[in-house]
Amino acid sequence: MNSPKRNFIYILCYILTISITVAFFNSSEPLQPDGIFVSYATLSIYNCNNFSMGVHCKSGDKDIGFRVVNKGGLYEYRVRIGLQKTTLFFCGFSHGKIKKGIFDLYDASRDSDRCNKCTWKAVGNGIYGYTDKPHQAVLFYKWIK
Repeated sequence: MNSPKRNFIYILCYILTISITVAFFNSSEPLQPDGIFVSYATLSIYNCNNFSMGVHCKSGDKDIGFRVVNKGGLYEYRVRIGLQKTTLFFCGFSHGKIKKGIFDLYDASRDSDRCNKCTWKAVGNGIYGYTDKPHQAVLFYKWIK
């Protein structure tokens, strides 16, 4: 036979389970906690040219925005890397009205093992990428103009 005490415990467990489930799915935080399933990378773009550059970075679902990076200046932002490593951020570069090109500055399939702090330097002939390891410069992209 069911006692009132036992019924009370069942009801309490049921309410607690429902409350936790509702709280979990209504949370404004992502379902993947930081450090377990999701990681971050910092992208740093240094303008090593003798002129200011326009830089506009975005992904398929997030627009980081347009910025003018002065001579010797830095444009830096942090991107969230999903578990499946499909994250892609690309940036368009310009010098005044001259379009220099649009390049993938973070492609998780390429960069997740290459760098956590992905450093890029915009110079006279294009964009050089640096890794977290010994800072060897690699010309990733040449300017189109």
